[in-house]
Amino acid sequence: MKRIPGLLCLLLGGLLLMGADGCSSDPNVEGAKLDLRNKDYDRALSNLETALAANPDNAEAWELKGQVLAEKAFETVGVDEHVALISEMSAAFRRAESIDPLLTESVTRSMAIAYVREFERGIQAFNRGSDDSAEYMSAATYFGAAGTIQPDSAGAYVNQAYAYLNAGAEMQAAAPFEKALELGDTDVETYRFLSRIYISNNRADEAVTLLETAAEIYPRNVDLQAELLNAYQVAGQVDRALETYAKAVADNPENKLFRYNYGSLLVQVERYDDAIAELSAAAALDPEYANAQYNLGAAYINKAVAVNERINAKDDTLRANRSTMSSDAIATAEAEIDALADERRALFAAAISPLEAARGLFDAAGDDASPVCKALFQSYVQNNMLDKAEEVSECAGTNG
Repeated sequence: MKRIPGLLCLLLGGLLLMGADGCSSDPNVEGAKLDLRNKDYDRALSNLETALAANPDNAEAWELKGQVLAEKAFETVGVDEHVALISEMSAAFRRAESIDPLLTESVTRSMAIAYVREFERGIQAFNRGSDDSAEYMSAATYFGAAGTIQPDSAGAYVNQAYAYLNAGAEMQAAAPFEKALELGDTDVETYRFLSRIYISNNRADEAVTLLETAAEIYPRNVDLQAELLNAYQVAGQVDRALETYAKAVADNPENKLFRYNYGSLLVQVERYDDAIAELSAAAALDPEYANAQYNLGAAYINKAVAVNERINAKDDTLRANRSTMSSDAIATAEAEIDALADERRALFAAAISPLEAARGLFDAAGDDASPVCKALFQSYVQNNMLDKAEEVSECAGTNG
């Protein structure tokens, strides 16, 4: 379960919700004050509606209406009804303040109290979510309501996003994360979670932009750098990724993940020698890094396949032109083909050691080793190691 970060801790001692002091010139407002003290919220609201019908600019009536709605909301169990009352409360308080700016201090105090109470409702619902996942959606609703009370509160939106994530509503989490960042939140996890939402919903370009911003704020955060490098790949920004990987490796040469990612990308762009160097470094940094061992073997095999393509091209050319070629030219072409064949065999041989290491690590971890076995089978056959090939054939699925 994702934890709520930075939960608000405010002491409410000494802050009491009270009705307006003094006497009102409107008997309906005075009646509403008495109703509020008696917790007869509906009657109080009825009195206030009568007062506001007579004078829509009665600031005192609007402020008192906000107080009544707040008390009614926090005694209301139903989530939807509660949130609707919170929305009405916020509107009433803001209307009072807009009519009479002298009420700003008391309105601000009342709204702050309501915000804390609403935030606490969100926390309580979030905690209940570990036993009832439906409560995560309730928590998201409460945190959203807290955001309507104090729209400049990044914390309400961040926690709403986490509640959505725990509820499995990933797409709904994006907007509150975005709102939190807009309001000044700079927590690294906000950037990371939002970027993952973007990537999983075909918005990789936005993930790149977001993570670049985060990387400027946290230039030494290795995990964040890894997320950015992954986003470059997913977004198809290969040149940008290569440039960034190269810098990341130069700045962090002992980081096995950067070496692994850079090497794997170099394989994709067919820079096999550079890829082998990076993946060898990753495997040297951690000999039990199974994926690095596997990709190192794969880099050797991919280079061997590229050499094989050159062999085929030269062989086709020789076959097509043999009748018009001199004996010396034919001998030269055949020698070139033989040299390439030796290189191909040597590359397959070089793949064996890291692939054998990868197989052992995959087996020890209980992971599917069949892709490794297929690569090993090919490498053994190319080096005439038929007993070894037979031993790995069942794992490779080639014995049927």
